[in-house]
Amino acid sequence: MNPLHSTTILIIEDDEAVRQTLVDLLDLNGFRTVVATNGIEGLDAARRHAPSLIITDLSMPGMTGFELLETFRADPTLRTVPVIVVSAKADRAATRRGMELGAADFITKPFTEDEVIHSVATRLEKKELLDELDAFAHTVAHDLKNPLATLNGRLELAGMMLGKTDEATMRHHLTEAASSASRLTSIIDELLVLTGVRRQAIVPGPLDMAAIVTESLDRLEDFLARQPARIRQSDTWPAAVGHAPWVTQVWVNYISNAVKYGGSDPQITLGGEIRPGGRSARFWVEDTGPGLDEATQQRIFVPFARIATVRANGHGLGLSIVRRIVEKLGGQVGVVSPAGGGARFWFELPVNSKPHSSSPFLAS
Repeated sequence: MNPLHSTTILIIEDDEAVRQTLVDLLDLNGFRTVVATNGIEGLDAARRHAPSLIITDLSMPGMTGFELLETFRADPTLRTVPVIVVSAKADRAATRRGMELGAADFITKPFTEDEVIHSVATRLEKKELLDELDAFAHTVAHDLKNPLATLNGRLELAGMMLGKTDEATMRHHLTEAASSASRLTSIIDELLVLTGVRRQAIVPGPLDMAAIVTESLDRLEDFLARQPARIRQSDTWPAAVGHAPWVTQVWVNYISNAVKYGGSDPQITLGGEIRPGGRSARFWVEDTGPGLDEATQQRIFVPFARIATVRANGHGLGLSIVRRIVEKLGGQVGVVSPAGGGARFWFELPVNSKPHSSSPFLAS
């Protein structure tokens, strides 16, 4: 799941040759494109297709690029969409006016493929960061508020009842307070991991996946004691490259999710295989829970997505961590959930083609 290549880009250009050149460049680089031949068509297309980015000409019949920028800025649904202006005009006045109206970048005709792709990728990455920052603020404001309110409430009750109630009631309030404090700690830890993965630079190396899975289960020992599950794992594991501490975190998040949402008697299967072509290895955690609908499958890895399902676990940070880790290691993530129930959460990593002393093909 590459965030840059799961987007729709709207091209608004009246010159057919330029328009087709842009379509070809973006299509070749894996982007989905929608086209409009003038400003009025472009405005309608922007409202219908909700693009992640817009590329527009300045001089067009009906509605100019400047008028489009003004309209986009006044529309709450479009004002945050980055707009790249492509124009034969290279004068500073036009550039300054475009920037004042909200243009994210200017590209002068004739342009090169590198110029277009670099500008598109940069603007999409910036938009993703801004969207994530906004959602991060939403998470902090809302997901920390509830357990903090519970913690404060329970402690206040305990203080008021001190010496006036029985030990069992007091213990109940303190246990609830401790549970809320634990949830707060968990959310903060996950937020720190999520931001740390983006900043930390690592050199991927050969993985001993059998040892990593064992380490992951060891880390979940207390959790599994409270929420028992039957867990089966593969006897052998395909080779792959990555960063062991991060991959351990991926397994921990996948396994804990599978146990939480695997039904009344969770049965979990861990496995792995080399993908067709031999360039990557896919690893998975499969559960026997109620499964996920198609809409949830499409959004469940989106950072801080507010999913209307218990699997999102309220704050949904765990799967955001998984996605960020795996993509930084050059892989991808996904989920398959058949109509009959159950879900298989998977991640792929590049295959290790070089032999090493700690072979991942070990009995578990």
